[in-house]
Amino acid sequence: MGLTGVCWDNAVAENLFSHLKTEMYHHYDFKNHLSARTAVMEYIEGWYNRRRPHSNNQGLSPASALTAYQQQYGLAAA
Repeated sequence: MGLTGVCWDNAVAENLFSHLKTEMYHHYDFKNHLSARTAVMEYIEGWYNRRRPHSNNQGLSPASALTAYQQQYGLAAA
């Protein structure tokens, strides 16, 4: 958390929500709250974190970037 009114504090969350809406949410109709919630979870864990390339990670997914970082610095996965 940063200072009040600093827009960069929310940049990561805003980026995620933007991609979530444009890549997944607006393409589907959900029967109920549970199906929408399940679809969002599958999008985040199955696509966004595991396979989707991110420009800030030199085209790697967050999971791949984390693994590469841990290997580079000899850190064990928790």
